[in-house]
This record gives sequence, C-alpha cells and structure tokens, in this order.
Amino acid sequence: MNLPVSKIERELILFVTENYYIIAHEALWSDFAGSYADNLSVEKTHEIVAALGASHFFRKQQVTVAFPIVPIRILDDYIGASFFLCASDGLAAALGADAGGFRIIGDTFPPIARWDGARQAVPSWLGVRAPTIEAARKVRASVLGAVALLPQHDERYMFSGRKIFGGEIIFRDKCSFCFGEPHTPPIMRDITIDSTNRYWINQLEYKFTSESKDDQKHLLALEYFYQAWTKDPVTRFPLMFFSLDAIFGDVSKATQAVVDAVSRVIGSEYTADRIRLLLHLRASVVHGGAPNVYESKKYHTYYQKYGKDAIEEIEMITATCLQQTIFPG
Repeated sequence: MNLPVSKIERELILFVTENYYIIAHEALWSDFAGSYADNLSVEKTHEIVAALGASHFFRKQQVTVAFPIVPIRILDDYIGASFFLCASDGLAAALGADAGGFRIIGDTFPPIARWDGARQAVPSWLGVRAPTIEAARKVRASVLGAVALLPQHDERYMFSGRKIFGGEIIFRDKCSFCFGEPHTPPIMRDITIDSTNRYWINQLEYKFTSESKDDQKHLLALEYFYQAWTKDPVTRFPLMFFSLDAIFGDVSKATQAVVDAVSRVIGSEYTADRIRLLLHLRASVVHGGAPNVYESKKYHTYYQKYGKDAIEEIEMITATCLQQTIFPG
C-alpha cells in the first residue's frame, strides 16, 4: 500500500531517534561531513542495519480497525480475511484475538468496557485488517463504495436530517479510538445487507488479495464512488468521472476508451456524442472553464438536447457501469 513520503520520513526519523544509542558513542560528539555510513565503523554500521532489519519496516504487520456504521443493517455477518461486516452483537466474534484483552461491547462506540465517557449507539460495524491505518481506510472506502451501489438510484442520494456519527477504533498491541466524521451520508432509508449479498461481498474480498490490474482498478473506482457518495451534487460530479476513468480509462486514448466502454454498458440510447458532451462538461469544470457544473454552458446545452440533468445522468451512468463491470450478474 502506497504511503505519503511525509509519513515515511516521519517513521524513519522515529526509527533513528529510538535507535540512536547504537551509534551515539561514535556519532554524538563527532563533527563530520557526509553521511553516517561514511563515518561509522563497520561494527556500528552492521548493528544499525540489523536493527533496521528487525524493525516494522521489514516485518509484515497487521492492524485491525473497526468503523461504526449507522445507516446500515447487517442481518448476516460476514467475516473475511481483509474485512468484516457484522451487526453489533457480532463484533466480539469478528474481532477474535485482535481484540486482545479488552471486553467488547459491540452496541456502543467506543465498544470497550473500560470507558467512562460518552457513548453512541452502534447498529453495525465494518472492520478492516490491513498493514497500516491508512491502508485500512482505503479498504473501508472501497467496501462502502460497493455498499453505495445497493440502493435504488433515487434513494442513493436522498439524505435526511438525522444525526449520525463516525470514528474508528484501532487494535494493534494496544487499543486506541477517536470520534470523527460519519462514514456514510445520512441516507433516508437504512441499507440492509443479508445472505443475498454474499456474492458481491465474496467478489470484493477476492479483489483485495488479487494482483490483477483490473481488480486494482475496480477497487480504485469504488473508492472514488464512495468519496462522491458523501458530497453535494456539484462536488460529486467530477468524482463520478474519476471513477469512470479509473475503471475504463486508457492512458493513450482516455476519452475514447471511456466513450466506448460506457456506450457498450449503458446501451444505444447513450450515443458517443451524448457521452462526449458529458465529458466536455466535466472538462469545463475541472480545467477552469466554469466554477461549477451549473455555470457551464454545456450543462444547459445537455438539458436542451436530452431533457435530463447532467449530474443525475452521470450518477446513473457511473453506478450502472460499476455494477455491471465490477459485479457482473
């Protein structure tokens, strides 16, 4: 999993700080130019290299992160290698040994008994096992991007005024947690996941362990779709195209690749000219031609030609393409 250079730099600085005692006798009071490698003895160089080899940089790590999910009801728990989806009463079983010595109370957040502060009621959990917390959040995004495909189109972006919450609890050596932004929008109707959803869940689980380029593109497309789910229509519009680019794009002929793929999936009603107009509308927003989609002339042109709102169109097109391409059948 890729990490920001700044995080890698912080981790390396922390390693040097924690292991500086190894080279302190030779380096602390020495005034030299160049790198440590050029100025340390062979013995100390071997010692610091051995410490680096034994550090977490070269050990396969795993962190388990559990996210409270409010507007989703899990009727049949799923526990996989990369992620789990469970009702509140199934959290302890889903965590298993990852919970360590903590007594788990799955229907509240935080879900540990040793907490005297405020608690929130939790109906369901999404848990992720990954090498880093950042990687776990990316898996969460792809899973919830798939979940966002479940509602009917007119319900996917129908939000209520109800209050929901977010946060995460991390199990690795010790336990830590924090409250945060909700992981889903406050959709009007709860999404129900039961045994009939097991097919696409198994497909998704496979993609997390697959080295196939197509599977990695599918996960990225779902991640963009998830990001769009929580946004307002103006912000959502370009993210939909990012999702289509991720799944259909071709570096050498990006626009034509998307046009051909969308036409093939959606059907003859959506001609190449119609899809290109949507792509031109995207370009006018992304490249500074208009501050938002509503202020672009192409937005009004699309409505005049096809009698449809371009934002609703691209929402429907993207969802259909993801459903039929990532989870055929």
